[in-house]
Amino acid sequence: MAPRDITDCRPAQPRPAAGAECEGGTVLVTGTGIDAALLEPLARQGLTVRRLASPLTEDQLARELVGAVAYLHGGEERATARALREARETLRVVAFLGVGYENFVDVVAADRLGIAVTNTPGAATDAVATFTVAQIVNANLGIPRHLGDRVPGWHGSEELPHELAARSVGIIGMGANGRRIAEILRRGFGVRVSYFSRTRRPDAERDLGISYLPLLDLAAASDILVVMVPETGETRAMVDSTVIGRMPEGALLVNTARPAIVSPGALYAGLEKGRVGMAVFDGFYDPECEEAIELRRDFPDRLLITGHIASHTAEAMHRMVRQAVNSIGNVLTYGSDEHEVGSRPRPRFR
Repeated sequence: MAPRDITDCRPAQPRPAAGAECEGGTVLVTGTGIDAALLEPLARQGLTVRRLASPLTEDQLARELVGAVAYLHGGEERATARALREARETLRVVAFLGVGYENFVDVVAADRLGIAVTNTPGAATDAVATFTVAQIVNANLGIPRHLGDRVPGWHGSEELPHELAARSVGIIGMGANGRRIAEILRRGFGVRVSYFSRTRRPDAERDLGISYLPLLDLAAASDILVVMVPETGETRAMVDSTVIGRMPEGALLVNTARPAIVSPGALYAGLEKGRVGMAVFDGFYDPECEEAIELRRDFPDRLLITGHIASHTAEAMHRMVRQAVNSIGNVLTYGSDEHEVGSRPRPRFR
């Protein structure tokens, strides 16, 4: 069933679960690109909306969350256990914009504190997939290195790029984003696509004509290797020296998930040895990371880096904010929401 719209939140309605009152609470909102008009339903229900620039340090977030009943997380800050504990007397819900909340919200701590955590599945799938395919096209054709040139400047036929249909693409992760990327590549460009996932997707294999391969075999078979898994303890540095060492010489590595899924040391070695021809990242490692500094310094022409913008289209942002606003209303009014990601005890959402 579709989530209840927040405009249905009326003080006179029964509340089947304990939760914060709709009237009089404060909602902390972080992040940029959020249309203020989409937050108006919160204000109409008597909630005070307070917007802050992002990212906040842990100390700043801990201070700002004190007294808030809800937190719409649209920035780059980390909602750590300590920050959440400071707000435990009032905070009822953290509504995360996007899917990959694992590296931004301590859900285990939120569960212990009885704080709901929600995300926005499906809202940015088309945006992320389209952006990823665009970066595949950019890197495969070498467009960045030709920007501003009046003539191609080829030195030999070996420098000519290949058409996408002549390339093999491997996708690590076959969730909603991975599947949409595979669909665009298969149906739009006729690309040969294989994938690795912890869980096989026979339906995707059948519907899209893609094949499953173990991770190392996938790396060896891919002219272009796409990373599309969330960052967790299990996936951090998943693309390591062993994986990169199996890639064909000059292969492209496209990571529009989280930087930490690719080991920076392994990436450096792969670029240095020519195993990786170009690496594409949407969001990069911590600027103070020594390996990140070395990567930027030594391979500036073979890194294509953007600032975590894959999901930032107007349409995707609107869908994510609307979904997050509804989730806040549902938790504050009914005690739960269908998009909760934690395991805290809660009433069933109907």
